[in-house]
Amino acid sequence: MKGSLLLKMRQAGWFDLLVFFLAFSLILVALGITGYIQYNIQMNNMDEGLTKYEIKEALGFFALSRENFLTIGLIAVAVTLLGFALLAISRATERQVSQQAKENMHHMRVVLQYVVAGMITLIMLFPIYWMVISSLKTSTELLLPVPTLWPRLFQWANFPNVLKRAPFIRYLFNTLVTTFFIMVGQIIIGVLAAYGFSKGSFKGKNVLFLLVLGALMIPIQVTFVPIYVMVSRLGWVNSFPGLIVPNLVSAYFIFMLRQSFMSVDDSYLDAGRVDGLNRIGLIVHVLIPMCAPTMITISIITFITGWNSYFWPKMVATKDEFRTIAVGVTRLRQTFAGMETANYNEIMAGAVMAIIPIVILFLILQKYIMAGMSKASMK
Repeated sequence: MKGSLLLKMRQAGWFDLLVFFLAFSLILVALGITGYIQYNIQMNNMDEGLTKYEIKEALGFFALSRENFLTIGLIAVAVTLLGFALLAISRATERQVSQQAKENMHHMRVVLQYVVAGMITLIMLFPIYWMVISSLKTSTELLLPVPTLWPRLFQWANFPNVLKRAPFIRYLFNTLVTTFFIMVGQIIIGVLAAYGFSKGSFKGKNVLFLLVLGALMIPIQVTFVPIYVMVSRLGWVNSFPGLIVPNLVSAYFIFMLRQSFMSVDDSYLDAGRVDGLNRIGLIVHVLIPMCAPTMITISIITFITGWNSYFWPKMVATKDEFRTIAVGVTRLRQTFAGMETANYNEIMAGAVMAIIPIVILFLILQKYIMAGMSKASMK
């Protein structure tokens, strides 16, 4: 009987999650106990006459956090054990539950899922909400000790003030130009490379693809020094080539397109060759139409990434003539005299203006992003 009940509990989707939380809770309890042991040892060896601050500085991390670890761990253990008890009760009495009760429980689960999804959505969207309402507040209201969740007086003048404080139109133009050419370059190079790695046959193909995947693990902060030196020697600092050329290749997009192209059966390519198509024709007329969701996804992600790019444009563009929108927002903290000021409301207004295009783009094309992601991850 006990064995069958345990088997039923293990078949439930919550069982593994509860086991994970129980293990995590026991680790927290163990850390708390370790902290108490460390605290007693260090206090016994502590010199007399020390102040509370000196004692706190002398104690180790676990000794200082002992109460937090133990309290959170015990609460987590209690909650996890309660979860196991509820799971055991539900599994033990599932045969005695009527069909109507099962339907009610199903509706309750659906309602609970919607409630949890709604709470997570609110948590995710609250920073955007706060940015929008902050852009409509006065500077005095925004710096109040107790923040307000709704503007007392709407300050629509913050948006035209942004256009006066910095050349925002120029920043938008620079961002559009760099984003467009980066998107075109990444798509063209990504498509050609993905075709070679998915449908091509040459020596060392897999090794080269592993090198491409290895590039995914190297952040730009590691490679930007040699890239910056190269760009500087070419005279591309404060120029569009300096902003665009280092970003023309994306290893991530090559990987996504390769996975998508591999899902296309070779018989379609053979049929295209019979019709007289060459490699470029096969890519344009066969692979790209059949992998349209992935192509659209890559275009959107490239646009969003280029639009939000901050680190590299800040390094290579030091003049307003070539600054992008992400870098331009930080310039709003400076007045015309070059001094910083607490104009956070105008900074928020500039940030709102900066995200409007990508938010609209995402809302319109979100279904293509989901379809492309799921298709690329299936292979």
